[in-house]
Amino acid sequence: MTRSKGFADLRPIERSVLSEKVAKVITDGLLQGRFQPGDRLVENELAEMLGVSRSPIREALTELSNSGLVARQPGKGAAIRKWTVKDLEDLFAIRKLLEGEVALLVFDHRGEADFGLLEEIVGDMEAAAGARDYSRMIELDIGFHRALWRRAGNRLLEQVLEGLSLQFRLFLTLNWKFHGGLDKVADNHRRLLTALREGPRGNVHRAMDEHVVVENMVDAMRAHAAEREVVLEAGF
Repeated sequence: MTRSKGFADLRPIERSVLSEKVAKVITDGLLQGRFQPGDRLVENELAEMLGVSRSPIREALTELSNSGLVARQPGKGAAIRKWTVKDLEDLFAIRKLLEGEVALLVFDHRGEADFGLLEEIVGDMEAAAGARDYSRMIELDIGFHRALWRRAGNRLLEQVLEGLSLQFRLFLTLNWKFHGGLDKVADNHRRLLTALREGPRGNVHRAMDEHVVVENMVDAMRAHAAEREVVLEAGF
């Protein structure tokens, strides 16, 4: 059947827009500390608080479950997922593998014009460290790596990493002592940038491996758990 040209003017239905907004409220709440890992997400309560029906709440929770932020169990409903050390190790093993390939692609297609934005971000990191601005530093860290993903020139690889970016951001947020402290973040990224610009190629993958050091994040995760009495366990 031939479709009418009018289909080109169609817009997403309002319910989908609402579910996206609900998902953003929950995600922002986790990033900003209003929600904690393990907090239960009750559909009726969320619907009442946000002034929407249960349908967009349910859609939002499904979306967040698919992205790994929410855990759902039959008969138990949904809750903010509790991340374990094993979760962290698995995530960063994948990140090291994928971003190692990104680093090689960026190096192989390097040109001085490619590094201007990255240099600017590192400079902004130094300013954020001086201001003790953890929130800004997290945004800059994610921004630096997103810039690398784009420069790699592999759209599928970029999409896969983008799909994991929210979990990267959450780990940086929940473990604010990442990379050994704010004062070291800019230097860590500058060393990686130097390897990408100058090589040799054999050093590039090694530089990314050293940059994505899961041990630092595990130590930070344990310290954060001790400070906030967050139990590192699987499930609910």
